[in-house]
Amino acid sequence: MPELGVIIAGDFALATGADRHLPFLTRELAASTGGAARVAWAWLVPADPVAIAAALHEAWLRPQLVACFGGLGEGSDDHVRAALAALQAGRIEVGLAPHVASAADGVVSAGNIACFSGHPERAHPRFRDWWRAQAGMRDAIAEAVTETLPWPLPESALRQAARSTVARAHPQVRQHIGAAADGAPRLVFTAGSRGKAQAARKALQRLLAGGS
Repeated sequence: MPELGVIIAGDFALATGADRHLPFLTRELAASTGGAARVAWAWLVPADPVAIAAALHEAWLRPQLVACFGGLGEGSDDHVRAALAALQAGRIEVGLAPHVASAADGVVSAGNIACFSGHPERAHPRFRDWWRAQAGMRDAIAEAVTETLPWPLPESALRQAARSTVARAHPQVRQHIGAAADGAPRLVFTAGSRGKAQAARKALQRLLAGGS
């Protein structure tokens, strides 16, 4: 089933728990896919650059396409663009490739995240066009397969370094920390094929075995 992650940046939505984006999104997903798509998760974050950067970083680790509304202001209020630039620079500093990014027609995108204005009248038509253009990517994500490893927390420096090495060697495989049915933490590898996910998992296991 196609899924969408949602970030809504702004103090009003956070304070009231109400906004105009989520009702629109649920209606739009139902109309565009005949009820086959859904909102997988929704985060309300304050209009704060650190909070927005943390949410965007976490969203990059999620397997879904992600829509972010708000935070695209002018000058000092342009928290989303500033956060994306800082996060991309951070990836380069640690040897990771930056996410593919673009900015056109009021949509700022990087990796699996597309960012829109917080004003519904401007944002919703652009989201509708973007979502319909992502049909091929949605299908690929829906068909993705996963491999998992038990993953104790907090992560050691050795495990963090090994994950970064594998991410550079296997850029088409996404990693995120999840939980098993019993709540135990797992490292999840998501890829377009079983072979790619397995290759990344085995590469990480070899690195950890060699470093222990």
